[in-house]
Amino acid sequence: MQSNLVSEQFKQQGFVLIKQLIEPSTIAKLKNYCQYLDDEAKSHYFLGQSLDNIAITQNADTPYISRINSLFLFKPQFACLLAHTKLMNYVEALIGEPALPTYESIVIKHSQDTHGFDWHRDMPVSTQTPIITVGIYLDDAKAEHGALKVIPRSHCSPLSVCDIKRQLTNSELKSLDVTACAGDVIIHHVNTVHSSARQEAQAIRRTIYFEFRALSHLTNNPIFPNEWIKKRQALMKNIQTLSAKHLQHDIQLPSDFYETQIQMEAAEYCIEFTK
Repeated sequence: MQSNLVSEQFKQQGFVLIKQLIEPSTIAKLKNYCQYLDDEAKSHYFLGQSLDNIAITQNADTPYISRINSLFLFKPQFACLLAHTKLMNYVEALIGEPALPTYESIVIKHSQDTHGFDWHRDMPVSTQTPIITVGIYLDDAKAEHGALKVIPRSHCSPLSVCDIKRQLTNSELKSLDVTACAGDVIIHHVNTVHSSARQEAQAIRRTIYFEFRALSHLTNNPIFPNEWIKKRQALMKNIQTLSAKHLQHDIQLPSDFYETQIQMEAAEYCIEFTK
């Protein structure tokens, strides 16, 4: 899909699906990395070791890894996606200027997990400069199995998530199911209201998420210290100097890459108390 078409759909709808953006060979490597992390996390869990940045759900006696934050801490090779030319071209086209990743995580959905994600915005405050969430799908996500739902154009709505949920209930608004296949990428505005149900299929569903913000936004936002920004810039510069052959092996992170903890804006969910 051409960048101008992607930008126009994103601007109008608040999200865009880009089909087969990530090559099958790269998806296969990313799946291998995920399996490695899954095995490592379970090993630490059974040994009673620390699992910082890793969320685990348990069904009977079986633990399931449901989310891993600070992804590069566990496997720096995931940063190879930041050197994916087509992906990064779309990112910068949507943001309109040089951008940096502000977080990286992977969400793993299992059929044994009874929870989904209720309607929410990734960020409740309206942003002048687009801030985007990029979802890279390693497995198929079908509507009938609890895939992503979005409220088109909700990124421009001044209504709260609770108000939007009420409009959905009253059929004043309609949601849209977004089916994705392995290798597809879904990019949404952080103000777009979206949800996903529990994984209904037996197969797992793994999605790598990045948030990207404009460099100008980061430098003018007191949440992000200069030292933190410089580390992210250095990572991007290092990745850009590596050849495709070396990206899978030679990505190095400084030992203090995640030392500075950022208190990101909380997502907006609808929490209502009944009398």
